Amino acid sequence: MAQKNMNTKQQLLIEEQKKLFKNRKVVQLNKFIKGDVSAFSVNDLKIFKLIISKVDSKDSLFKDFYEITTDEIKALNINEKHLYNETRKTLKRLANIYITFDEGDSIREVGLIRNDFKFEKYTKKILINFNDDMGEYLINLKKNFFMYDLIDIVNFKFKHTIKFYEYIKSQSLNVIKLKIDTIKEILDLRNKYSRYTNFRTDVLEVIIEEINECSNTLFISYSEERVGPKVEYIIFHVKRIKSDLLLESTVIQGKNKYDYLIKKECEYLNKFHTLEKVDLDNNLIVLKEVSTENFTNIIKDDITGLEELLKILFKDDFVEEERKEQDEIQRLLSVKDFKKFKDQVISQYQGKDLANNMPGFDSDEIVAIQEDTGYLVTKSNNQVITKEESLVIWKHLYKNRDLVGKVTIKNPITDYMNKILYINKNNSFGEKEICKYMISDIKEELDDSGNLKYRVYIQDIQDPLQDVEKSKSLLTIEQLELFVRENSKVKE
Repeated sequence: MAQKNMNTKQQLLIEEQKKLFKNRKVVQLNKFIKGDVSAFSVNDLKIFKLIISKVDSKDSLFKDFYEITTDEIKALNINEKHLYNETRKTLKRLANIYITFDEGDSIREVGLIRNDFKFEKYTKKILINFNDDMGEYLINLKKNFFMYDLIDIVNFKFKHTIKFYEYIKSQSLNVIKLKIDTIKEILDLRNKYSRYTNFRTDVLEVIIEEINECSNTLFISYSEERVGPKVEYIIFHVKRIKSDLLLESTVIQGKNKYDYLIKKECEYLNKFHTLEKVDLDNNLIVLKEVSTENFTNIIKDDITGLEELLKILFKDDFVEEERKEQDEIQRLLSVKDFKKFKDQVISQYQGKDLANNMPGFDSDEIVAIQEDTGYLVTKSNNQVITKEESLVIWKHLYKNRDLVGKVTIKNPITDYMNKILYINKNNSFGEKEICKYMISDIKEELDDSGNLKYRVYIQDIQDPLQDVEKSKSLLTIEQLELFVRENSKVKE
């Protein structure tokens, strides 16, 4: 019943967020994300973004005040029992702590809101004024600013996720290469996490997972680039699931749609070449002969001719644009469907057994969902399963949904049924000979002390008309295993 109530609460929260934050946009100058906000909590930042969403970026002056409500603050997924007191503390921090901008030769401090915010009596309204310093970053914006839906960040639980999310939103590229130190600067983590492995586990993977799970507009993956033995760069691959709301003074050229063919090999005029360049403006294809420095420029009359030649040269690799788009749409839909599936399973089985016989684990190891966190754990020792192993399990369950909630407890004696045994017995002449038997049955019985044990029944294969024989003594499961193992091989 408690589980059902929790699911209902989650659903109600989602519906409330959709209602309150519909069409709410956060609009900021690009360079505002460079400010150091390390002094603030994730709740501070979410409330501040709520306030910003009330501003019309086209205005030339701030209004006298901006109004937010306690209902909106609750919908930010802020789990505080004393919401009023916590909101006051947040607003005081936003009013009294300045964010800093490193401008090279100097440090600039910028105030966020004024310290004269008002809680109107007998209402849920809070009236807030912006500090004049913020005008440069929030109003009269004509270029170099970006916007995003407020609802996209309300379920983040990690303040660095908001900072990185905004950085990605301020960029137009879908492949972004950053030095490790640059990422730390973006996240206000300068001179912290000296060990890259700790930074990757505690920060990088957390924020990417949170963006992928909670955001409706971004899906991010990454790869590492080493310089020698050390990871120096992270390459982020960004999928913008709906049109990005980046607003720039100039339109940035998109990626060449044939870039995926670059460096692929083809045969041209009986020689092997690699594709070096496709110039769509000049209908030019540049090929480089393998193992030489010889280049061949091929100019076509129009884009259609260029495309037809690429189809011929790279017939196995060429992908029609329409099919590429459909494949990408399908992939992104699958990503969202996977997330929805995972969320539904966690809601249904939180605090319960999920499945056993999962990849990477013993068949009898039961995987459960921890009630407090929603993490996957091994039931035998309540150990939290690593992210990597959890992802393998979730993918396995996603592809085999009929396994969800099925825990198959295997009878330990099943493996021994119908086993062939070779047992030495005396024949009618008193001579030992090897007789071939098959285990026809194993029955559970209680011994004199009330302990569960097993009696083995064997059938003479060479003389099936003989009566079935049974073991004189009861065996433990360990003794049964030893008995079968020792008699499963022909004795010399």
